Parts: sequence; structure tokens; C-alpha cells
Amino acid sequence: MRIAIDSIADKGNPEKERLFLRVRADADVGDYILIQTGFQQDGVTIDTHNTYWFPYKKVEAGDFVVIYTRKGRENQRALEDGKNVHFFYWGLSGPIWATKDRAPVLLCAPEWISKEPQDL
Repeated sequence: MRIAIDSIADKGNPEKERLFLRVRADADVGDYILIQTGFQQDGVTIDTHNTYWFPYKKVEAGDFVVIYTRKGRENQRALEDGKNVHFFYWGLSGPIWATKDRAPVLLCAPEWISKEPQDL
């Protein structure tokens, strides 16, 4: 995938908990969905606990995408090497990565379809 999960920092800290993604090739982060799933033994489960669909925004190889668990305002910061760090905020009321029975899964979903609820 063009974007990959790198690490989680400050697990359990409500103000600092965040997940780092590394941009490996030019992409649109809006094609990606981050899911907090269950985890047991050696792998993820199909349990879905929290989901974040990134807004559409072009990112370049070498950039980082950081998503904080807390509320905040989307922004970015330039690095000395000319790359950027793009900050996003999940808007949750507390930390979610301190438990060992949950894992992050990053999905690339550039194509999708929806129906108006009244049409179903």
C-alpha cells in the first residue's frame, strides 16, 4: 500500500495518544480508512470498535500522517527536508490504544458506493 502504519505513541495518554502513518508513495489519504479492530492471540478479529475515514488530501512519498485520538483541528507542518506532517484528529473522548486486545487496521478503499437511506 502507498500508506502504511508506522507506530503508536503515548498509548493511554488522552492528550498525546496518536498513530503514525508513513507515506511510501504519492497518494490521497482520503482513499484510506483506519479501523480499530479486536486482537487475539496472533491476529486481528472482525470486531470493529472505532472507524476513521480520512478526508481527501494529497500526500507525498516521505510525508507522515499523524492521527490523534482526541479532538482537534486538521493541520500540517513542513519538515526541514521539504516533506510534511499531516495532522488529523479522531475526535474521541478518550484513549483507545492502551489495551492489548485492540489493533489498528488501515484499509485502502478508493472505490465505494452509497445509497440514500430513503432509497433502501
